[in-house]
Formats: sequence, structure tokens, C-alpha cells
Amino acid sequence: MLQTIINNRYKIVKVLGEGGFGKTFLTEDTHLPSGRRCVIKQLKPVTENPQIYKMVQDRFQREAAILEDLGNSNNRIPNLYAYFAEQGQFYLVQEYIEGKTLTEKVHTEGVMSESAVREILKSLLYVLNFVHSRHIIHRDIKPDNIILRDADNIPVLIDFGAVRESMGTIVNSQGNPTSSIVIGTPGFMPPEQAAGRPVYSSDLYSLAITMIYLLTGRMPQELQTDSRTGEIMWHQYAMNVSPSLRMVLDKAIAYHPGDRYPTAKDMIDALQSPAVNNYVAPTEPSPQYNTPASPNPGGYSPPPTVINPGGQPPQHIQPVVAPLGSNPNWSGGSYNPQQYVSPAATTNSAWLGGGGTFNTNVPVPPEIQGWNWGAFLMSPLWSITNQVWIGLLSWVPYVGIPMPFILGAKGNTWAWRSRQWRSIEDFKAHQRAWTKAAIILYSCLGALGVLIVALAFIGASISEQEDSDTPVATPTQLSPTPSPTFSPSGTTTGNFRPVVIGNLQTYTHDTGLFSIDVPQGWNRRDNSNANEVIIYWLDPTENGLIQVNVFNTENTPNQEELTDILKRFINKFESEPDFRMDQPVRQNDGSVRITWSYTAKSGNASGSLTANSFIKSQGDKISIDSYIVPSEQYKELLPTVNQIIASYKLNASAPLKK
Repeated sequence: MLQTIINNRYKIVKVLGEGGFGKTFLTEDTHLPSGRRCVIKQLKPVTENPQIYKMVQDRFQREAAILEDLGNSNNRIPNLYAYFAEQGQFYLVQEYIEGKTLTEKVHTEGVMSESAVREILKSLLYVLNFVHSRHIIHRDIKPDNIILRDADNIPVLIDFGAVRESMGTIVNSQGNPTSSIVIGTPGFMPPEQAAGRPVYSSDLYSLAITMIYLLTGRMPQELQTDSRTGEIMWHQYAMNVSPSLRMVLDKAIAYHPGDRYPTAKDMIDALQSPAVNNYVAPTEPSPQYNTPASPNPGGYSPPPTVINPGGQPPQHIQPVVAPLGSNPNWSGGSYNPQQYVSPAATTNSAWLGGGGTFNTNVPVPPEIQGWNWGAFLMSPLWSITNQVWIGLLSWVPYVGIPMPFILGAKGNTWAWRSRQWRSIEDFKAHQRAWTKAAIILYSCLGALGVLIVALAFIGASISEQEDSDTPVATPTQLSPTPSPTFSPSGTTTGNFRPVVIGNLQTYTHDTGLFSIDVPQGWNRRDNSNANEVIIYWLDPTENGLIQVNVFNTENTPNQEELTDILKRFINKFESEPDFRMDQPVRQNDGSVRITWSYTAKSGNASGSLTANSFIKSQGDKISIDSYIVPSEQYKELLPTVNQIIASYKLNASAPLKK
């Protein structure tokens, strides 16, 4: 049975990972009022020998001290909060970095641009320069161990291998302590590291392989190697990468450590050096290969860290050959990389593409395949400049109706084959220009249409006012007040008059459950029941609302579950006209906010209302507080509403009822 509390302090939220060394948990610190989230690594030695256990303990303490120093000195390495041993196992308590790993980023958003990769590479090289200055080698750099932090989009380096290595401590035949395991991930670690002899440039090799993954979407096992030199051939999968970056990455992944950059500082200097602009990419041998079907269509996961739990120090570690995966950005076809000419090497006399619109023998780069918005939105004109003459059917009545959809789907392929291009980037720039032209044209037409409708509406309003002897009131109706059970508790109606927020006064619930500053003169109503506290305040016009809902929960929900609860809460209003709900936003205090709006109607009059709802979990309570004001007054009232929002305090230890 899975334990729920570690060290009588850390409550397990979920298991993040599990491997040969132990488990990794996401936890909450119950000794802190904030319930701070932490990552706990549970590590287990490979042997239970008491003598070796003492050696492991000493090494573990030394490595933990190193991690503490690294985290305290660099904000791109997680902080170490604590470490301890319990029941023969060792634990590290580290800062929880909220964000996406580079693997998740590529799987959800596709390959990255060169500019983005350069920024990530430069940032991590500075981190490695700092780490290596402490005489430490990371040894397990890969996309899964780099997180783009949500707060600032800065890459954070996690999961240093030294502590895991200490778990493999054994005694060799001479009676000396040694390690029985090799740290690293096949494909991302260089040959000398697989043989148990890592150097500083081993980290640079792993980092460069990771950057190649970001540029190509291909794992190392999917890339061919030159059988003569052992060099990795990846250029054909990233045709638009500049010669300067290509040169830096090629040197960093050289087979022999002596051919690489010796330090991270040297690699930083090379990345920023203008001399690399004169670099000419070497000609790669033409590989003969077939791309196998991917055994994992959803994406390729790196193989687990290499371990040798048998207790004997390895004489030689053979790299694990993992099954090849497929490029998630390419569905296959007749694409043959050896027929390509690198854009960096092209001149005015070296052209790409051409050969005929329907000539399937012409290779089409995978990075240009996909939907073409310029062809879809402006198919009659787009077809002329791209020489896709079949697209001229768009001019023919009735026959041309399906052509925009056909050109949108096949436009990139047909345009590539129909005429010649200087480079892939030249092709992309041409298609982007058409897309921008289409957006500008349709935006202008849309703006013109809106202007015509607005003028017609204004004319109609003036006409109605001239025909009317008395002003018409504009009543609105607030939707039923929802509770977490999503049953209405009544409706309120009123005239659509301006909401006034005057002086604020503090309201405290009878049981001390919560307190909040509310405007003087607003009417308080209590719709609480046995299972839930529901209290709300209406302004005299009944067009402004402050509402607090609090109820008990048996299980502590995570932020995703809290977001689902809040969405269901708000969706009670989905039937209202013009209902719109924005994306959830996580707040610094751990709560979740959603901004939403709808149109309240009464008779022939209507008005738009804008709301902000917050949900948070504290102790055994879940709280939802909502604030609704007329949309036309939203900016005017926002400073005061923010003051009210900030005043709301929940006391989870108090009961719902006396």
C-alpha cells in the first residue's frame, strides 16, 4: 500500500516517477501554513550490507551538501530544502519547479525555432559553467531533466546524477568503495560516459544532443551515424538551422572528447563569435535507410537510466539500443533526405523544388507540409504567383467552391513542386506573405462590416428616440446564484443603472469561517444550507454582486481538479446570452481565477456583465468567491474590486455552522 505521509510531515500528492533507484513524489509540507509543494526523491541503496550502508550515508550527506550549495547559488537549479534517512532509504526534499519539460514542450507544440533554441542553449551553458566551476558533472542532461519554468520561461536544470551514483556504492575486490552503476541516458550520454569515465565535455555533448532534439523533433536513436567516424548526422532534419549554430552543435557532439569544447565557457564564446558566420557545413555521406513505423505513435520516451544492480562493477557498459520512434512532425512518404541541398549552401544557381505540380518524385520537406492559410483565403490570386494552375478553377462559378479547401490542404506540396525556390526559408516567407495579406484584407472587410452595422444601429437608435416621448428604462436580470451542487437559489432583477462602490466595511462570518471587506449599503443575503455556506451582497441597483461559497471536502484536490470544479460552477451560466469564459489563470497564492461574462436581458433592454471567480483549497475546505459588475464599468471599478478581492481571508479551521 502506498504511504501517504513521509517523515510525519510531507503529504504525498502523487507519484511523479519510479525507477531502479526508487521513487519521486510531489508532496505538500504540512508543517508550513502555505502547504508548500515539494519534490521528494526516495533513494534506495543497491545493497543492504551495514558496512556499505554507512559509506552510502556518508556519500549521500556530502552530495546533499553539494546540491544545497548549487541551489542556493543559482536560481536555475532547484533549492534543496531538506534531506534525511528513514527505514534504510534516503530522501531529498527539493523545490518544486512548475512548468513543462522540454520533452512535453516538443510533444505539445512541435519543434522549436532556432532563436528559441539559442536562448535555451545559452542559458543552460551559463548554468553548466557555474556547475563545472564547483567540480561537478551533471551526467544526465536530457529533455526530461530541463523544465521551462512557468513563472519566467527560464530553463531549470534538475536531477543531478551524483546522489544516485552514491546509492550504487559497493566494495571492490581490493576492499575499496566504488560505484556499481553508470549514470546517464542512452543516446544522450557520450561513449566515455557510458564506459564510466565522464568529463566536463560529456555534459556539453548531452546538452547539444538535447538542442538537436528541440530542432528536429527526433530522439538520438532516430538519427543515423557515420559508420567511419561515429559522427551523428542530423542536418537533413533541420534544414533551416544557420551554419553558425550547426557548427557549434557539431563540435559539441564530436565522438572523441578531445574534439569537443573543453568547457562551457568555450562553447558560449563560440556561440557568440562572429567567426562562425564564415563556416561552411561539411558534406555528409548519403545514408541509406528506411524509417520504421513508430512503436509509440504518441511520441518517444527516453529509455530509463542505465543501472547495474547486480553489485559488481562493470568492466564495460554497452549502450542500450532503444527502438526507433517516428518523427512526430512527419507522417512519412517519399521524402528522401539525400536529395536535399542545404539552404546554407544554396546560391542563385542552386534552386529547390520544381518539377511539376503532381510530380510525386519531387521530395517535399516535412517542415513545410501542413495547412496553407494564404491558399485557403486567397486561392484565386495565390494560385497565380505560386504557379499552381489548377487553382485557377477558383474563378469558375460553382466549380470553384471546393477549391479553397483543396488548396488549403495541398497548397504547400503543390507550390513546392510547381516552381523553384531559393531555399526552404524563401518558400516559407512567400507563404507567410500571402497569409498576412489575407489577414489584412479580411480584417479590413470585417472592420468595414462592423462599421456599417454600427452606423445602422446608431441610426435606428436615433430614430427610436425621436419617436419616443419618454425615456426607456434598461432593466437587467442577474442569473441564478449557483452553488457547487449547481442548483439555482433564486434570481434578482433590477434596472441597468451604474453600480456605486463607496466606503468598505469588514464582514466576518458568524463562525469566523471567512472575512471580507464589502461596500456599505449593499444588501447581504444568506442562502446557506447544511452542507455549504452561500452568502452574497447585491448593490442597490442589483447589477453588482459579491458572493462567497465555502464547503467541505474529504480529499485535497490539485490545481487541475480545482479548475474543473470552478468551470462546472461557472458553466451554470452557460445558457445565458453571449456567455464567454476565458482560460484559467493560476494565482501566486495557489488559487485559480477565471474571468467570464454574459449578457443579462430584461424585455428589449440588455447589458453585459463581467465576472471574476476564484477557487482555492485550504485544509478540508474549498472556497469560491465571485465578483460581478457591469462590463462598461469594469475598468472604472477594477481598482476597488481588486481591493475587495485582496481582503478576502478564509479560516479553514472554523466550522461551517455554529
